[in-house]
Amino acid sequence: MTDRTLKFLVIDDNMDNLITLRALIKEVFPVSEVFTARAGVIGIEIAKEKDPDVILLDIVMPGMDGFEVCRHLKADQETKEIPVVFVTAIKGDREDRIMALESGAEAFLAKPIDESELTAQIRAMIKIKNANRQKRDEKGRLAQLVEEKTAELKLAHQKTIELLENLKTSEERNRRLITQMEQGLVLQEFIFDENEKEQDCQFLYVNSSFERLTGLKSHEIIGKTLTEIMPDSQQFLLSQYICLLRTNESVRFEKYFEQFEKYFEVVAYLPETRQVATIISDITKRKKNEEAICYLSDHDYLTGVYNRRYYEEALTKIDVAENMPLSLVISDVNGLKLINESFGHAVGDELLKKVADIIVKECRDQDIVARLSGDEFIILLPRTDGVQTAQLVKNMKNNALKESIGAIEFSISFGYETKAHVNEDVQEVLKNAENNMYRHKLYESASIKNKTIDLIMNTLYEKSSREMLHSQRVSEICEQIAIKMNFDQDDISQVKTAGLIHDIGKMGIDEKILNKPGTLDQDEWKKMQRHPEIGYRILSSSSEFSELSRYVLEHQERWDGTGYPKMLKGEEISIQARIIGVADAFDAMTCDRAYRKGLSVEEAVAEIKKCAGTQFDPVIADVFVEKVLLKS
Repeated sequence: MTDRTLKFLVIDDNMDNLITLRALIKEVFPVSEVFTARAGVIGIEIAKEKDPDVILLDIVMPGMDGFEVCRHLKADQETKEIPVVFVTAIKGDREDRIMALESGAEAFLAKPIDESELTAQIRAMIKIKNANRQKRDEKGRLAQLVEEKTAELKLAHQKTIELLENLKTSEERNRRLITQMEQGLVLQEFIFDENEKEQDCQFLYVNSSFERLTGLKSHEIIGKTLTEIMPDSQQFLLSQYICLLRTNESVRFEKYFEQFEKYFEVVAYLPETRQVATIISDITKRKKNEEAICYLSDHDYLTGVYNRRYYEEALTKIDVAENMPLSLVISDVNGLKLINESFGHAVGDELLKKVADIIVKECRDQDIVARLSGDEFIILLPRTDGVQTAQLVKNMKNNALKESIGAIEFSISFGYETKAHVNEDVQEVLKNAENNMYRHKLYESASIKNKTIDLIMNTLYEKSSREMLHSQRVSEICEQIAIKMNFDQDDISQVKTAGLIHDIGKMGIDEKILNKPGTLDQDEWKKMQRHPEIGYRILSSSSEFSELSRYVLEHQERWDGTGYPKMLKGEEISIQARIIGVADAFDAMTCDRAYRKGLSVEEAVAEIKKCAGTQFDPVIADVFVEKVLLKS
């Protein structure tokens, strides 16, 4: 149906439903990304950021029901074209179906879900999304074309004005030059650079009667001009060349002219008057520019390997009988987006360069290495069987394990397939190679992303040692609260992990602010308040951490709606974020700072009770005080 990775968003407050729908989607569409949200507000944010192909939406949810969520999605310019399918435990009576359609949804399914019906609905929705995307792209291309044509007309208008001005100012010169030409004199005053300004090169009109009228040798004049323009041009000052320049034997002239093409361009040759007009200029720079343009049209500007355009042309040429067996290798850099978000695109670019070097070093001159997209490379291996390809890939993987960017380890997922016979479809071979790569990526990518998260946290701890102890204490408190609230083991582990990394966004805050001994000024505080959003951006770059990213984003929200960054209120805030909020505040209050001494446990408890119902969820505050602290 489509060659790209499909993206799905499931919005449902029931974790079991999320797990079931994710499993169903992954079974039907193995090469897909599934994002989940347990509340409408966060679902809308994910939809804006991820642009999924289909949204599966429950009706009954706290805070904002499915109908309201759908109306928000359809009212927003960024999300209005994403197809929405209601999937609900309600038996789908007529009124609910009407409300679903009125809110803008494209389809309605009642649970329990029939797998074949769900698959059919999703496929239909993807077709709708693709059609909408195509219309939008065509509209965008039309707008761009109009903009380009408008710019061209403006440029042409400006050029016309400039040309008219030049014609006016050069009229006197032209009359003088015509007079000189009639007298048989050499004209050597047309001087233009690449912008048509008088400076770098000279236009010489060599008249056959010049020597007779002036008593000077024409090659002396040309030699003088050449020497002034290009001091290294003495080799051209040959009387034989000057004679050829004035001869009417065009064939001989062209034959000898080839050796001077670095410096000369023929404008006109008039055999009846034995006159040649030439532009004398050093065109080496122009040739270098042409070579550079040619190189860039075929190569990736960052890594130096071939680009997608060249690869597509090369694949057609290389897919011939004499190159069988032909092997195709697809590779993908694991965790690149996470590294870009956490350490910056400059680090990500260095990683891509290293990956390209690793691949190129193992390839032969006849092999084609190209960068297909941001983190994806392809290798065409003519006359290479499956055994040879497997060894090549093994060498690349081993070499990648030895490399790093500072403390950042990286890994590459590979997939390959071999075309043994010329009548096989090379696109089918490519698809098999991609499928192999994605299978490897499922477990390899998760491993490297976990290592990257650990590295991010360690980097944060290096910036501020107190952050490490704070994160560990918050994590332990979150775990204890979740246990007392009778969370199941998976949810306990999840909130414990979220507590450990809740301040991961401080990675993007200047360490001078993190370690400032006194209170922060207004500007510094504004920068500090960005850390939930930075943390969300880091974690949401990977589907494995998309759920945790929501808790990190919301952990500074307040029960009364006066928190940040989104000013969520009450149960609009995820329960995990509300737990982190209590744990984070308690630890912050009871720890010493350079500018103040920490509160006692009794004082901190009094503060939490005082702020229950304003800053904190009153139920969670009560569980923490009565069941966690009293127990200890």
